[in-house]
Amino acid sequence: MSFGPHDPTRKLGGIPVEILGQVHRLHSEADPDLLAKSVVRLERTFRDMETAFELKWGRTPKGLDSSTWLLLGALNLAHQAERLELEANRHTQNLELTLSLLNDDVPDELPAPSGPPQGLFGGPT
Repeated sequence: MSFGPHDPTRKLGGIPVEILGQVHRLHSEADPDLLAKSVVRLERTFRDMETAFELKWGRTPKGLDSSTWLLLGALNLAHQAERLELEANRHTQNLELTLSLLNDDVPDELPAPSGPPQGLFGGPT
């Protein structure tokens, strides 16, 4: 699989990306490592979709055309991304609440020390 910006096939318009044995052209300057990981995730999503389809209907989806299958895969991934974003927002709100509560427990003004400063073990310095 070739993703580099100096790929000679870019003259044909875009970077060739193979997904499930089909070559597609991507018109982007995507990071090659991130793109490769994205293809792996997309293919895993398609395999998961096929498994779920087979469990429900007792067969693999034969009648779906590739554009429909790609659209369903994209929708599946968008749904996963939305769920992750909601979960991240919940964690952020919980963290903000915890920090706010901790901040409320800290006094606004620290009492001024009385007498000479104490040493490490409580004795005079």
